[in-house]
Amino acid sequence: MNQLENALSHIDHFQFVHEHLFSSGQPTIEQLKHIKEYGVTTVINLALNDAENHLLNEDRICLELGLNYVHIPILWDTPSDEQCLLVLDMLHHLVQEQMVWVHCAHNLRVSSLIYLYRQYYMDIDIASAQDLLHAVWEPNETWTGLIHAVALQLQGRKATKELQQSLMSANHFA
Repeated sequence: MNQLENALSHIDHFQFVHEHLFSSGQPTIEQLKHIKEYGVTTVINLALNDAENHLLNEDRICLELGLNYVHIPILWDTPSDEQCLLVLDMLHHLVQEQMVWVHCAHNLRVSSLIYLYRQYYMDIDIASAQDLLHAVWEPNETWTGLIHAVALQLQGRKATKELQQSLMSANHFA
C-alpha cells in the first residue's frame, strides 16, 4: 500500500468495493484532495446537509478540485426504496467508465446499499457481503427493513431479466 492509499484507508469507515468504487464516512477537505489525487472522478454524498460532521460547501470544494459532485440525501429514519434503487443503478452506470467515491456521514447508509450492490451487481455471495457490511455496522430495524425491501425488488428485476433471456433463446431456436 502506497502513502496515498494509506491516507485514503484512514477515512472514517473506508471500504474498497472494487477498482472503480470506494465508500466511507464524511471525508475532510484534505481527504477530498487525496481522493482526487487517487484518480476518483465523482463523489456521491448520501448524507443530509444537517449531519453532525457535514462538510460545509462540499459541493463547491469538489467542483473546484475538478470532481463531479452528486448529492442524493437519504433520510436516516425513513429511507426510500426508490432513492436507494436510483443510487444503486447510478453507481452501476458510473463505475463502467469512472472511479466513484460514495459517502454519507459515517458510511452506515452507504454500506447498507453497497451490501446490496455487492450481491446484485457484483454477484458476491450473501455471507461475504454481510461480513463486509458488519465490518462497518449491524443495521438497525429501519435499515434491515429497507435492505429486505430493496433486495426483493432487485430479485424481481433479476428474475424478469432471466425470464426474458430464456424466452429470447427459446424463440431463437423455434
